[in-house]
Amino acid sequence: MIRELYLVNEAGTTYFFDERNKTLISDIGDLGFSKNNTYLKYDDVYDLVKSENPQVPIKFKLVFLEGYSGYTSFLSFYRKSTGNLRLFYKCGGSSKYCSVVIKSLTKTQLEGKALYCDLTLDKLSLWFLKESFTIRVDEDENGKIFPFSYPFTYSASYKGTINITNNGETKAPLNIAIYGAVDNPVVEILKNGEVISKLRLVVSSDDCVIEVNSEPRDQYMIMTENGIVTNIYQTQDFTCDNFLFLDKGTYQIRFAPGVSEDTFCRITKLEGYSGH
Repeated sequence: MIRELYLVNEAGTTYFFDERNKTLISDIGDLGFSKNNTYLKYDDVYDLVKSENPQVPIKFKLVFLEGYSGYTSFLSFYRKSTGNLRLFYKCGGSSKYCSVVIKSLTKTQLEGKALYCDLTLDKLSLWFLKESFTIRVDEDENGKIFPFSYPFTYSASYKGTINITNNGETKAPLNIAIYGAVDNPVVEILKNGEVISKLRLVVSSDDCVIEVNSEPRDQYMIMTENGIVTNIYQTQDFTCDNFLFLDKGTYQIRFAPGVSEDTFCRITKLEGYSGH
């Protein structure tokens, strides 16, 4: 089974560890996981009370096929990256990524025409699996599948609702994107028919794009209308959760744009895993 690894910076620039950049991986370690566990002791029995994912390194052995020139190209990618990088690992059709920073890169002597180096990355997050789902509500108030071209888009919406399962190890942030006309739009999470969490925005528009990102390190609420991007954090209904997360298990998501126009909602779920 062929595996593919690459780094992506905050500008979306990608550095592939393969023939495209004449950079190969000869060895890689620490893609598994470890836990920092805290226990309470009762005589000779221990009870787990807390489990955390420690910050750990990921180590590569790189082969720059073009020698020092290839090494310089990688340094150029690194120097143009001002924030955290995302390391993607794709294997067998499944792709996950984690946040990393470069800790060290050794520089050795040429062996033939190639340069062999050790790259160490500090892993800053879980491995995330991104999946997207779409709910569309048309003018007849009948939910239907929106033919949106996007990786991992599932066709399971009906009358403004969709079922979503979080198979990850932790609660999954939901990133919400709404396209079209809205009047105080609402997105609800239901379990056994009961609303357990809700997003509600007090905003109206004939045509806009609303984005609500729930990722803890990058939470924001913005609306784009007539090409103008506006922070709409103050328009949220503060009696609601608004930044939505999905616990482990299967839930129903319900979308109500507040209008009978042709409007749809794209929900992106980030499942977290300790190891790849």
